[in-house]
Amino acid sequence: MRFDTNLGCSIGVAVRDLEPALDLYTQGLGLGPFQIEELDLPGATDKEGRPAPARMRVATAPLGICEMELIETLYGRPPHAEFLDEHGEGMNHLNLDKRTAEGYLETLSNLYWRSIEPFWGLPFGSFCYVETESIGGVTFEIMVGSGHAGKLGHNHLGLVVADTQKTIDFYTKTLGMPEFRTGEYPMPRGFYRDQRIKTGFRASFCDLGDTQLCLYQMIEGETPISSHLASRGEGMHHLCLYVPDVEKSLAELDTAGITPFWNAPELGMSMLDTSATGGMTFALATKD
Repeated sequence: MRFDTNLGCSIGVAVRDLEPALDLYTQGLGLGPFQIEELDLPGATDKEGRPAPARMRVATAPLGICEMELIETLYGRPPHAEFLDEHGEGMNHLNLDKRTAEGYLETLSNLYWRSIEPFWGLPFGSFCYVETESIGGVTFEIMVGSGHAGKLGHNHLGLVVADTQKTIDFYTKTLGMPEFRTGEYPMPRGFYRDQRIKTGFRASFCDLGDTQLCLYQMIEGETPISSHLASRGEGMHHLCLYVPDVEKSLAELDTAGITPFWNAPELGMSMLDTSATGGMTFALATKD
């Protein structure tokens, strides 16, 4: 399979209630506009092919041209090292590049008045992570654009991984992702909670193309979204790659032992069992 960045992708987030998340995302983070729809999925099936009908609300907004970032901690104890210890590999944050200092400061101000403050990074310089996990379960990174690792996108999806090269090999050779650009970045005076810490990272980026943010609220039925909410709470759930033909792509991946564990014909989507390497669930879908 070969992922075509011209088709783009979507980042799926599991939420219990759309309204508070949408207020934070639009008024606090400047995202949107969101299009909201309620979907019936009578044809959904589980990994055994058994019927698993469901109903959900989905809110979708454009993110623009995005990238994927793989983060491997080289030394020190930043939040990424704690994330790996506590959760294993997987989706860690969603970066929003505000492009200008004015946009960066305006966003931090909007969040401050919602009692949301930075807890990690270089908040007086170029980037910081903000405490948003209690509303929607997503850690956001607010940034002023930089050229790290040949940066092309204005936003990115950040994953914490234990072994960068192993993950890159799987994502490029098996899933058909584009080539990654890798660099190493020392941070001698990072801010983490109430401390200054010394740490360093290996960061690798690849292009995702035009990307959407999709928030999923379950109304009825058992799906991977409802299972995620029950076991891990709200948060980022999957990255969906758009492909011309889902069935053809599934047949190609089947030869590598990658099979879907949920199918939703009404969404044109199949979720794949890919979390063993990199910790992320991928999905495939056709684009409307």
